[in-house]
Amino acid sequence: MQQESTRYESLSEQLTLHVGDEMQLLERAGHAQQPNEIILAPVELHRRNIQRRLREAAKPKESFLFDDAVGVSRRILNATDVPTAAIDRIDRLSLIRGLLDETVSSSPTITLPAGVSSHDPQHIEQIRTEVETITNFHPERITAWAATADELPEPIDLDTAEWLETALDVERGLRSQTEKAISDIELTRRAARELTATNGVVWTGTFENIERLSLFGLSSISAPYADFIHSIAATTSIDVHIYLRRATGDYLSERVHSLFDVSGPGTVVFE
Repeated sequence: MQQESTRYESLSEQLTLHVGDEMQLLERAGHAQQPNEIILAPVELHRRNIQRRLREAAKPKESFLFDDAVGVSRRILNATDVPTAAIDRIDRLSLIRGLLDETVSSSPTITLPAGVSSHDPQHIEQIRTEVETITNFHPERITAWAATADELPEPIDLDTAEWLETALDVERGLRSQTEKAISDIELTRRAARELTATNGVVWTGTFENIERLSLFGLSSISAPYADFIHSIAATTSIDVHIYLRRATGDYLSERVHSLFDVSGPGTVVFE
């Protein structure tokens, strides 16, 4: 347990959590030849709202670089010549449909949870996405999921274990069908691994003038976002500020420790 706490505590000097107070960045707005702060927001609407508030306050925005985790990841990967092509949801559904056809016609390729039709690729993709959101396919979270499932009462234990197995089967199947990233989220995992592999050198080369990263617009913190932020804080010296919404901020603040309690952010069970 002490080891798990240390993982977060070693980053805590760089990480600052805020509940509300998103627009304190107005105080940092200024003219600059190069941006020195990344405004990271998962939804474009949030980025537009912040830019609108800056305009209304007659504040310059030259000191800010607006992007999301995938966009920043692509910049990192381009700097290290790591492929950034990813398949979209339509492509995934088509490939999943093929995997399901194989499951029906020959030896099972995908574990189908009880009550889930082999003719419903959208439901299968939803399961894969939800497991990805909760675990980021990290070995430690996968192990924790499986252990928790074993402790649940019947039949919830079986259902939970089957969902995990389905998601892993689908992800493996998709990876065997294409060399592209399975989703945009996979790009954030690749970027996290590149940050670790280069000990942050790739960040410095890509974002030489960036001193701060501010994460906005979160009603929850997914495992992929947590691992991406974790990798940045662990390999660079920039300050990271996470702005949580007032409605859910207090609850999320209590969970941040556990979200960062993994080693090797970006690591997956498939490699």
